[in-house]
Amino acid sequence: MENCKKRGITFIALVATVIIALIILSTVLIAFETVVGNTKKSEFAKEIYTVKKLVLDYNFMNSSYPIETEIIVDLDNINVDSQVQFLDEPGYATNSITLSSIDLSKAGVENIIRGTKKYGENDIYAFSTSTKKLYYISGEHIDNDVYYTLTEELYKLIGINDIK
Repeated sequence: MENCKKRGITFIALVATVIIALIILSTVLIAFETVVGNTKKSEFAKEIYTVKKLVLDYNFMNSSYPIETEIIVDLDNINVDSQVQFLDEPGYATNSITLSSIDLSKAGVENIIRGTKKYGENDIYAFSTSTKKLYYISGEHIDNDVYYTLTEELYKLIGINDIK
C-alpha cells in the first residue's frame, strides 16, 4: 500500500475563514450605516441652519420675520424622547407650542429638500419668535432618532460652535 497524503482545506480551516469573513463584513456594514446616518444628519443640519440664517437675515434687513400663519404644535403627538428639543419654548409645560410657518420665498430660501409641503401638510419650517429657533415640523427621521431642530449634536456635526 502506498502512503498517500491528502491535501486540501480542512473543515476547521473553512469554518474559521467563513467566520473571519462574516466578522469583517459585519464591521463594514456597521461602519457604512454610521456614515450614511451621519451624512443624513449633516445634510439636515446644513439645510435647517441655512434656512434659519436666511430668516434671521430677513429680520435684520426688514425688522420683521418672513412668517405666514401661526401654528400650534401638540407635543402629545411627538415621541417623548424628541420633545426635549422644544424644551425652551413657552407652552412646553402644557404640551402646546405656538410657532409661525415660514414664507420661504420671502426669506429667499431656494433649493431645499424639506419644508415645501411636498411630503404633506406638516412638511414645513416653523419659527419661534420668542426663542429664535427654527423647527422642521415633520421631523427628520434618522436611524432611531427624530430631529425637529438643530440640536447640540447637529451643530457639532456641521462644525458650528455658536449654538444660539
